[in-house]
Amino acid sequence: MKFIRIAVVVCMVFMLSIGPAGADEISELKAMVQQLKSDYESRIQGLEVKIQQLEAVQEQKVVDKVTQLREEIKQEIKDETLQVDYVGRHNAPVGDGGLLVKNPFGFGNVSLGGYFDMEYLDRENEDATFRQHRWIINIGAQLADRVRFNSEYEIEYGGTNAPAGDGEAKVEQAYGDYLINDMINLRAGAILSPFGRYNLYHDSDLQELTDRPILARDVIPTTWTEAGYGFFGGFNPTIGSYEDLLMNYEIYAVNGLDAGFSDIGMSGARNSLKTDNNDNKAIIGRITLSPFLGHELGINGYTGEYSGNENALTGIGVDTLNNFGPLQLITEYAYFAVEETPTATSDLANFFHGAYAQMNYHFWPEFLNNTFLGRGFERPTFTFVNRYDWALIHDDIDAGSGNNEEERYTIGLNYRPIDSFVVKFEYQFNDTKNEALEAGKNNGFVSSVALGF
Repeated sequence: MKFIRIAVVVCMVFMLSIGPAGADEISELKAMVQQLKSDYESRIQGLEVKIQQLEAVQEQKVVDKVTQLREEIKQEIKDETLQVDYVGRHNAPVGDGGLLVKNPFGFGNVSLGGYFDMEYLDRENEDATFRQHRWIINIGAQLADRVRFNSEYEIEYGGTNAPAGDGEAKVEQAYGDYLINDMINLRAGAILSPFGRYNLYHDSDLQELTDRPILARDVIPTTWTEAGYGFFGGFNPTIGSYEDLLMNYEIYAVNGLDAGFSDIGMSGARNSLKTDNNDNKAIIGRITLSPFLGHELGINGYTGEYSGNENALTGIGVDTLNNFGPLQLITEYAYFAVEETPTATSDLANFFHGAYAQMNYHFWPEFLNNTFLGRGFERPTFTFVNRYDWALIHDDIDAGSGNNEEERYTIGLNYRPIDSFVVKFEYQFNDTKNEALEAGKNNGFVSSVALGF
């Protein structure tokens, strides 16, 4: 027991002897922990600052990237936007419209344009009058390399809702082409009939005189449009060392003319684009030969039943174009024969034929360059024009005897500041035998303005 008491005392003395020293170490340990905590907090704060800085930098990079992307998108949108160019009348890849809308999405370009004319007539025995004759809309489209569309919509005298009710609006052509090769291609739709040069190039801004030839009014029913389809193409045959010959053709199956003609003209025979009045289709075609640049010969043909009695209407035509520097000569002739089954009531005009010859002389006096007529224009032009017209139609014996014949001689001068804008002044000398076809015996002054775009 004494030993145990001595051991307890010794332990107590030992513990008392080491007590103060352990407390100091604990204090030091606490101080170290506190210091570490302070250091870590400081480091944490530093890291938070760095994180905030990194976030700010990253956010700015994101903002910059977004801005860049926005600009790139804007540029892409700009690049993909429709591009519109004015290429000039008759210069688009397809159609006559001068405004070309380029589509960047790969399904074709569209051309848009048209023309208008305003006329003034002051002939003997007629009231002098202004007439806003035509407003034409041309729309074409190049849908692919070998697929295209062309159209012409005409509004005459203000359209069908004009105040006097004497206007009209109609499709003059609307067709699609499927191109196979140079020699053969398919065309279908409302087709401008390839009969006669004037019918194909009838636009007022192309013509040098206001009134159409009597031939194009009363023998060839210009503007002559048919519903149908067929083929067109061209050749460039080589004959020995001669390589300049160009041959083009068009041939179509169409509804054809009907029985609406009379002994004063063929214009009433233009058929519907919706239905035919007989089961047989007409055939119409044209071949053009160009032996040299600026010279052309056209040969035209037509045959088709005009009613349900199997009687045919047959036509042939020839036209020429020859350019000799500033001098241009144009001629055209056509003849239509009417097959008629004799009956107690039959009384038809049995033939129609006519012709015209036109001379155009283009000139420009240099001293006018700095006047209002020439200033600011690259190729202003005056054209002196004269044309002889003639037509003869078999009389149907409804107003006397003898055939109906009309002649006209026109002399004119026109001014073009640009190719597609023309101001025309002309005087007509008219003469008629039996029934009048156009102006009768009434001479007079005619003027017009035509503009294509």
